[in-house]
Amino acid sequence: MNIDKEALRQKAEEIVGKHSLPGMGLGVVSSNEVLFSEGFGYAEIETKNPHTEKTIQRIGSITKTMTALVAMRLVEEGKLDMESNVADLMPTIKFNTQFSPIKVKHLFTHTSGIGEMPEVKDYSAADLKLWGSDGEFDIPNHYPNGIDVDFEPGTDWHYANHAWGILGAIVAKIEGDTWQNVVHKEIFDKLGMQDSYAADDPVEGMSVGYHRDEGQDELDRNELIGVPVVYGNLVDGTNIRSLKYDYVGPAAAGSALSSLEDMCKYTKALLNKSDGIVSQDSFDSMLEVQYAPDPELSIKMGLGFQVKKIFGQYAFGHNGGISGGWNTVMLLLPELDLGLMIHLNLTSGLVEEITEEIVYSLLGEPEISFSKNKISKKEQNEILGVYRHRPGFVARSRPIRTYGRIQITNKNDNIYIQSRRGPWRDSLQIFKSDLGPNIYIVDDGKINPTLISISNNSLTIDRLASLDKDERAKGW
Repeated sequence: MNIDKEALRQKAEEIVGKHSLPGMGLGVVSSNEVLFSEGFGYAEIETKNPHTEKTIQRIGSITKTMTALVAMRLVEEGKLDMESNVADLMPTIKFNTQFSPIKVKHLFTHTSGIGEMPEVKDYSAADLKLWGSDGEFDIPNHYPNGIDVDFEPGTDWHYANHAWGILGAIVAKIEGDTWQNVVHKEIFDKLGMQDSYAADDPVEGMSVGYHRDEGQDELDRNELIGVPVVYGNLVDGTNIRSLKYDYVGPAAAGSALSSLEDMCKYTKALLNKSDGIVSQDSFDSMLEVQYAPDPELSIKMGLGFQVKKIFGQYAFGHNGGISGGWNTVMLLLPELDLGLMIHLNLTSGLVEEITEEIVYSLLGEPEISFSKNKISKKEQNEILGVYRHRPGFVARSRPIRTYGRIQITNKNDNIYIQSRRGPWRDSLQIFKSDLGPNIYIVDDGKINPTLISISNNSLTIDRLASLDKDERAKGW
């Protein structure tokens, strides 16, 4: 597929200006070559140091795809079995559970029942259990009281950085080496990624991370758990320089650093089914859907990769966000032989909107048609009400903190969705979609609007998390 480089360059400059971004790196590749790789704005606002293709970025959870690849290689070699019990492989970690044992495959797919904090008592300090001030965690010995398992492994999905840290520790144990050295040897060295680092330590040439003033959700949460509001200094009227470097504790979940130039090499390799890191058959198996609460929703889970559709195009990849200043996107559209990398030195909820703007431009601004149908009285009676997250606070802490309860209401015969927190805090209208019998469109103004699924008293967000209707709960 040919791309209009000048149009893409103009779109990138427009996005940086419109959203007041500190800086952005944008790369586009095919399976054969790098089609576009440029930086825009600044790696450091105060010194006007430019953001370039060689600027080092903290790529966050894209690291998980690398952990998945080196673990899959061990599966190929017969050194690791997807059906093995994790407790047998990591006997120093106690799993507090009433359920069946966690299998290795559950670590790959966020279906282990582990959450974003080891125990319920860690709620008010959940971030301290994920971000370290002195470097990465010693995973086998990091959980003195064990890890709570909140649901039957394989039956539900909730994001679990700690699970990926454990998978990395398993890789290290089998290899008799550090997880970092394994990633360097099996991925960075093989692909010639000379400006990439598996260890989460500041390096020369790395961008400065920035963030914005806390929004109402963060202010409410901090007030609830007793965290004082500390406002940083605006360096340009909009962006705040991050003064603290928070290390990714479970390293295999998100510690890697890389340049746009190197990540283009990695993305190009993935378009070539890993370019020999694992076999083509193994790579294909990593893109097979392992978990999908509703087959009509866009996002589904493979082994380490998220699988989705964007503007009607099949895609896979992963995003990465680092507290205090970095967001990264890796999106591959194999049917078009295109891979996209976006590096932002900003922590912001804008990343999804920016990605859609760039992909929409890259595809030539295709005509997008979503039928917004009136919701029948019968369907209204079925879907109206308050939906709560399922039991298991540890595993579900992220969506609880992000959305909270969700209600579907009728206002003048129009149907609205409203969350206690997050993007639907102020309520948005929803419509029935033609995409499937249970699919509804959230009228959020996005080029590619958000979809939700509601059926059998269960509401699923297009981020895989599901909530159940509580018939006794009152609305607000």
